[in-house]
Amino acid sequence: MKPTFKIRPIRTLLSTTILTGALVTSLHAEPAPLPDPAAGPASVMLVTATRTAQPVERIGSSISALSSDEIELRQYHFLYDALGALPGVSINQNGSFGGTATVRIRGMNGDHTMVLVDGVKVNDPSSPGGAFDFGTLDLNDVERIEVLRGPQSTLYGSDAIGGVVNIITKRGSDGFSLSGYAEGGSYKTFRGGATLSGKDRGFDYRLSLSGVTTDGISKADKRDGNMEKDGYDSVTLSSNLGYQVTDEFRLEGFARYSDSRVEYDGWGPLTGAADSDDYSRSKETVMGGRTRVTVMDGKFENIVGITYSHIDRKNYEDGAFNFGATGKRTNISYQGNYTLAEGTVLTFGAENEVTSFDTGTEHASITMDSVYAQAQVLLFDALTLTGGVRYDDHEIFGSKTTLRTTAAYDLAATGTVFRGSWGQGFKAPTAYQLTFFCCGMAGPATNLKPEESEGWDAGVEQTFLDGKVTASLTYFHQLTDNLIDFAFPQGYINVAKTRSKGVEAGLQVTPVEWFTLDANYTHTAAINRITGKDLARVPKDLVNVTATVRPITPLSLSVAARYRSKQMDSYGLVDEWVRFDLRAAYKIDERVELYARVENLFDKKYQEVYGFGTPGISGYAGIRGRF
Repeated sequence: MKPTFKIRPIRTLLSTTILTGALVTSLHAEPAPLPDPAAGPASVMLVTATRTAQPVERIGSSISALSSDEIELRQYHFLYDALGALPGVSINQNGSFGGTATVRIRGMNGDHTMVLVDGVKVNDPSSPGGAFDFGTLDLNDVERIEVLRGPQSTLYGSDAIGGVVNIITKRGSDGFSLSGYAEGGSYKTFRGGATLSGKDRGFDYRLSLSGVTTDGISKADKRDGNMEKDGYDSVTLSSNLGYQVTDEFRLEGFARYSDSRVEYDGWGPLTGAADSDDYSRSKETVMGGRTRVTVMDGKFENIVGITYSHIDRKNYEDGAFNFGATGKRTNISYQGNYTLAEGTVLTFGAENEVTSFDTGTEHASITMDSVYAQAQVLLFDALTLTGGVRYDDHEIFGSKTTLRTTAAYDLAATGTVFRGSWGQGFKAPTAYQLTFFCCGMAGPATNLKPEESEGWDAGVEQTFLDGKVTASLTYFHQLTDNLIDFAFPQGYINVAKTRSKGVEAGLQVTPVEWFTLDANYTHTAAINRITGKDLARVPKDLVNVTATVRPITPLSLSVAARYRSKQMDSYGLVDEWVRFDLRAAYKIDERVELYARVENLFDKKYQEVYGFGTPGISGYAGIRGRF
């Protein structure tokens, strides 16, 4: 049964967008131009690898980024859509349209990926492994997505054992701007959003509202006789505020709230999934504030922040409540960045983090205190060396020290950049794993050891033909010990050691202004080092290719192909598949753009998780504007 709460927010959203847009237009506001598809990324300055803004050629870590212009051009609406197009990243979603989605970086488990939104850790403290659900995060207000691959605990602590996904949201810019979009399409799907932003007299602000509603498809594959559609509805409200008190002193505040309802299917004996009348309701809140103080003529930046995240999940079966969980995380932090010279920066900081969860039967709270330091040194205007150390004090397991070092060598004369990194990672058992107790177990698993990893990578990037062609190749190798899993009747135990190794290759070609080609390939060999078997849900080969043409200035057309090789799953083998998508956009003027896309052009029948279906050929069309 469809929820009643969803209709009013979506209709209100549309009304607000239309009425406010009409008001702004009547006031003859100066238009804010739509992004130019040929412009490429808005910036080459990346922050996740070192926690400071650095040019990409000085970063030794393996990192990829997507800008807001690229997100709009490719018409990504949810985080998992965008991440699936990046090298080293594989997606597993339990049915489309709001189904639980996990992200594996270089074959690591889904709960080994740390997720940040504006620096706030948003992994779910109430889930068994502390994983983040990538199935529902809307990209309406996202400025940039950065994906950092490999163990990253030196800068980011526990949970960054496989990599980091950092989502950086937009801020207000000079003047006043109103933007919005609305689209509809297959499966009675509708999306809409509106954003108000601006900057004046030291204040900058950005307020966004977005929503989606759809009848969806059956989460359990309809080819197995599952015909009941599972809908999805979500509303997200976000804000970013800032005040530049003086040239040296800035205040920042941000908040994000989402309310979603996902219908899903339950367990089935044949494939692991079957039709059922189940749904979940989730409410997520993220908020925080920071002060930035710069002294010593801009050489010494000091950042003090406090952040808070909260998630409340409730599951219902046949209309009756059957499970609920809440998770909370509070973080108080300080970071100092001291610039000794151009390209030479010392970064150091301290954090206090408290996580808690409550399911009604189990509840716990864990505190961790941390300090870290990192040095970035530029030598000969070409070689950048980075080294860091972190000390974490966990109230249950005691202390843990992790190290990381990277190198980047930029040969500007030949357009060549060599990169390499080595690092350690660890993940403390979650509060849920430490307290879970049922079904005749002797007691909670209080003797669990932290999961640990060690990995390295090395690669080269080469630019040809005056920047028209860029190719890259990276080799990676990672070992993980003490992996935690559930085994009956013991409960949660340390059961596995894994190894993941492979290559990531990328190619970007722009021979002429009106044509671009972007492609990447990932090969991952991930095994259980105890049994020698391949890890479940890790495809050996991933390929992404996108070609875009602009036959006339206002029109852009693109075709995208995504290939994934076969993979083992709990209930059987998931076949290989390739899917094609078509996208088009047409600028009416500097303020209004029409767009459309066809997904799964050839109606490919495929799965990401065994037993769970995916949409067939489907079409969507929409309009977006800025005023």
